[in-house]
Amino acid sequence: MDFTSAAGATLRFLHSVLGMDLWIVSRRDGEDYVVLSALDTAEVGVDAGDVMAWTDTYCAAAVEGAAPRFAEDVSAVPAWVRARELNGLPFTSYLTVPMRASDGTLLGTVCAGSLRRLRASETALDGVQLSADLLATVLEHEAARSALRAADPAPHEVDPVTRLGDRARFERALREEEERAQRYGTTAGVVLVQLEDLPQVNERAGHEAGDALLRRAAHALQARLGDGVLTRLAGGRFAALVPGAGPDEAASLADRLRVAAAASGSAVSTGWAARRAATGLAHAWRQADAALAADRARTATCPGAAAPRVLDPVGAGGPGAGAPGAEPAWTERVAHLLEMARQQLDLDVVGVCVTDGTSWRVVQAAQAPTVPDLRERAWPVAESVCQRLVDGRTSVVVPDLLADAGAVPFAITRDLGARAYLGVPVHRRDGRLHGSLWGASLRPLPELRARDASVLHVVARVVAGAVDEAEHAADERREVLQRLDALRAAGGPRPVFQPIVAVADRSVLGAEALSRFPAGTPDAWFGDAARVGAGVPLELDALRAALAAWPGAGLLSVNVSPRTAGSPELVRALAGAPVDRLVLEITEHEPVDDYGALLANLAGLRREGLRLAVDDAGAGFASLRHVLALRPDFLKLDVSLIRDVHLDPTRRALAASLAVFAAESGAAVIAEGVEVAEELECLHGLGVPYAQGYHLGRPAPAEELQVVG
Repeated sequence: MDFTSAAGATLRFLHSVLGMDLWIVSRRDGEDYVVLSALDTAEVGVDAGDVMAWTDTYCAAAVEGAAPRFAEDVSAVPAWVRARELNGLPFTSYLTVPMRASDGTLLGTVCAGSLRRLRASETALDGVQLSADLLATVLEHEAARSALRAADPAPHEVDPVTRLGDRARFERALREEEERAQRYGTTAGVVLVQLEDLPQVNERAGHEAGDALLRRAAHALQARLGDGVLTRLAGGRFAALVPGAGPDEAASLADRLRVAAAASGSAVSTGWAARRAATGLAHAWRQADAALAADRARTATCPGAAAPRVLDPVGAGGPGAGAPGAEPAWTERVAHLLEMARQQLDLDVVGVCVTDGTSWRVVQAAQAPTVPDLRERAWPVAESVCQRLVDGRTSVVVPDLLADAGAVPFAITRDLGARAYLGVPVHRRDGRLHGSLWGASLRPLPELRARDASVLHVVARVVAGAVDEAEHAADERREVLQRLDALRAAGGPRPVFQPIVAVADRSVLGAEALSRFPAGTPDAWFGDAARVGAGVPLELDALRAALAAWPGAGLLSVNVSPRTAGSPELVRALAGAPVDRLVLEITEHEPVDDYGALLANLAGLRREGLRLAVDDAGAGFASLRHVLALRPDFLKLDVSLIRDVHLDPTRRALAASLAVFAAESGAAVIAEGVEVAEELECLHGLGVPYAQGYHLGRPAPAEELQVVG
């Protein structure tokens, strides 16, 4: 039986024995009192999930020693009289007993109130305490079992530089921990860390040096974090989600992470916040983001700030091997091959080593449980069997290392007790040496033959191919980042505007802002930026440029992805902007993982007048669900529905149905891509109120904007 079921059954049992009108299982979450389960037979108005101030509760007074565990008459207990005045629950009799963990930590309380005067014997109260103890055992066990783990991110959630999770992993962790917090009344902290010197390092020493800085910082932060999930959001920004961390713990962790990140060679800013039950983790993220912005402002104005240290850009071993603890990106692809080779050859370890000329370092290994973790183990060149292998001074296969006069002494024999060895060099496609692929056994293997190395030759070719692919991906990423740097240095995306007009009378509703780049299509630029983790910053640059160039006549519509719309950075970017004249077009080509979090992030802006539009309706994921969840002010029909709509009955039927649907849901329809008069006339007949397209006006700078259709 899970905790929720156990709590419900316990409250029903206690009610059957003792009566009382309201039974509650609750938990303290910082300053909040959270109801985990409730049995409200008198309809007092308390339900599971309710939150009130901890100091306003009967339970707080009892836990703090200001009230007994039971009072036949609440009026006789001053602390409970005050609680009754604060919370408005008009009980005459009340009882509360603690739920404590095995170490004595308060987990919550079991409480009950009666509208009429009741008596309860000490034996009955002891029974309630026993029930509370049993519930505490279930709660402690289930909460620990369900605790958020720093598990490896899904393949599509991996940051290509640090091998941490990316923004998608962080957002998923927030959702999972929020569900857990609501279920068990737990808390959690969010800490953000910003490497302030990353842009200067990229500019002065190149993106390889910047990537090395990111990997060093990731390794240092992970070492200091302990339990929790560490991710890289974008650029030099990292985010840590720490279950169980209240305000004090989150503040302390922020200080520790600041020190750890600074040791990697950069000025650092941090921001933190702890979850409140009344507002949730998404709000804590926004608070942490605001705190980070304030700290960054202090850092920027701090006199005497040191110039960034530019450390060695990339260590030996190819892409991703530059920092201790940072595994190359290709290791996940070959890990299972190493294990298969180990099992097939009956070896205790199979690994990949790379060299920097002074030592050989293990970057990946599959090993038996009896072998210590070899990752990042390094041996001097003079003691390495791998060096002798590539030099041709030892055989590819050595059945007994101690019996091979030319193979003594070897560090793997001294450190691991290895007795048998086989290995092959790993060469890149262009002939360059990457490293060696080797296997070892803790016992001699007299039956080992040269043909056994053929298995390693096959794996070595896969490793070499994967390294080449990883280097190619790293080169592509570096090229994209350099293009983005050059774009930003040149002033960022250039905005142009396309008019949105009323179909009936050609009056101008406003305009959509479109971005123009030095070369290539906007889709390619935004797609490339998203692929390297810079999508949100580029979208915000485009948004700022559009706001700066728009004269303020009519509505301004700007495209953003769901990820940007759900980010605290967007809210900060729009601080002070005329959001009552702004429409955010949320593209339908990207799925929304958490509509509630997205809408909560935009709630303040919506209250200030921000409008939403669903872009490309009918062309992406789950159109109707997208519209129903977001409740947009505008629904923009994709150009694929509008093209030749006057000639295609199917397109007309779909456009008409979407227009009716939008009207019923309180949204106005805008048809995109209108290129001929016949399309516009057809849309008018279908009841579509607004349109845009080349027939009505081409994209142009704000001062040249005009309606021509």
